[in-house]
Amino acid sequence: MTRLAEERALLNLQNAAAYRVCSQTGFAIGWLILTLGLPYALSGQEAKTPAPTVGDLWNTLLEGAPAPVSHDPALTPPQVGGNISAAGNFLNHFFFEGRSDYWRYDTSFTGNPTVTGIINAPNTGVANPSGYPYPSIFQPGANRIETLLDLGTRGWGWDRLDTHFTLRQYQDLTPVNPGAPAENIIETFPFNRQYQVLEASVEIHGKPGEGYGSGFSAEIGRLNVYGAELATLDGGSVSLDRPNFDITLYGGRRYTYFSDPVQRGIAGVNFNWKLGPDTSIEYDGLWYIKPIHSLAFRRRFGPTWLLSSYFRTVGGSPVDFSAQVIYAPGSGKTTLRGSFFQKLSNKDFFYDYTLNARDNDTYNVLPRLYLGQISPYSQFVVDARRTLATRLSLGASVWFRRLNSQNDQGPYDTSFEDYRVNSQIFPMRKTELFFEYHQRNSDRLSPLNATTLDNVSYSGETSVKDLSGEIRRSFGEGRFGLNGGVYYRRVSLQDQFYSLNGLHQSGWLAGAWWKLDSHSRIFLDYNLDNDFFLFTPDLKNSRALHTGVVWKY
Repeated sequence: MTRLAEERALLNLQNAAAYRVCSQTGFAIGWLILTLGLPYALSGQEAKTPAPTVGDLWNTLLEGAPAPVSHDPALTPPQVGGNISAAGNFLNHFFFEGRSDYWRYDTSFTGNPTVTGIINAPNTGVANPSGYPYPSIFQPGANRIETLLDLGTRGWGWDRLDTHFTLRQYQDLTPVNPGAPAENIIETFPFNRQYQVLEASVEIHGKPGEGYGSGFSAEIGRLNVYGAELATLDGGSVSLDRPNFDITLYGGRRYTYFSDPVQRGIAGVNFNWKLGPDTSIEYDGLWYIKPIHSLAFRRRFGPTWLLSSYFRTVGGSPVDFSAQVIYAPGSGKTTLRGSFFQKLSNKDFFYDYTLNARDNDTYNVLPRLYLGQISPYSQFVVDARRTLATRLSLGASVWFRRLNSQNDQGPYDTSFEDYRVNSQIFPMRKTELFFEYHQRNSDRLSPLNATTLDNVSYSGETSVKDLSGEIRRSFGEGRFGLNGGVYYRRVSLQDQFYSLNGLHQSGWLAGAWWKLDSHSRIFLDYNLDNDFFLFTPDLKNSRALHTGVVWKY
């Protein structure tokens, strides 16, 4: 091989080696090698030792790779493996969300006596010609606070283990008298205070790729399971989620903070059969005093239409049937929903399935308020919303309900028509206007047909009309916001003694919120309602302040 050929061969090998380095490590590493190698190249020009010949370089290249180059330790510090502390590992698997709310209620009275002649005057033991003194029900104010904490872990200590806890504390900061306008259920507890553990559970679940184990989970503790009804229990549940079906079995002891029921055992099952990507059939069963069964069918037609229907029985008697269709195209500009509901019978419960339980609580010695049975009726609903432009959308809904028999009419159960029209406007960036008109007409029979003085089945509202408007504005790229609104209402009512038409009421509200950071937010709401002639003693106005803080980790 001639000397010229050797030089060309060596040059080609050097170019090929440089190309491999650049293609494998990228431009950044090549730039670093060039920067670090430049001082050595310059120092090589000043070296006194003779330069190697091309033949020496060729022989070195054929023998193997050159000796490793030593790097400056200041530029490449050693990678020291550290141990993650237990506290740091826990925070990576911990979730926490909480909120604290404060309410302040204030009521002003006109000084007029109630319908029954109760007056706001001290009880002197001497007959008062103006009425019966009972000043405690005229208490003007109340203060309450509530704290809700939701926390738990995901995979801490074991990647199959999750925990979940929800705690609630609710109390009066100042005493509230029985019969006062601000009286609440919290006054029925000792010291007007209540601590509640709403959920406390431990769940073990499978991992992906484990066959049936990947969709299996078991949970034990205080649970809230929704199926045929919302079941609150101390017990356990097991679930299995597969491509063609999912099932949940649960059971335990019913818990409640508001009574001491004799019947405690409760159990249920939720089963969803996935017939295909667009069709499913779901069965939900709950066993508590009376068995409750619900069967639902869902079917999607193309990307825009959804049909759903369900049938429900209580204690072996059919009680509900519903069917609805939803149109929602992918553009999101139009939403249309139409539904039909038929109350088949009054063989179920009185608005709450737990009311059938016998109560052993010594505090609840008085009979419960009887609201009557839910009479059979037919109901049609059409709800639509359309975005006309980027700054305007309109919505409307119509409800029609008809009792199967007008003789089943009651104070909380009547035929009616309900209309609602609203608009959402964005006049400028970060600003929203909302306006709504609502009207409800109740088809009540004449109270002159009542045969007894205590018959209230013909009493209630005959017409309600509402007009409301609200404005919302955000500032600082969504870190701060303000809102305010007003409403005006006219109500007509009737009973065996009065027929009141066109009673009016109005009020306003205002609020603000401030997002402190990505984890916390504070808010404040204030509203005022003026007097309403129906309420006696006549309320001059009623005010409420609500403020709080929300935070999460």
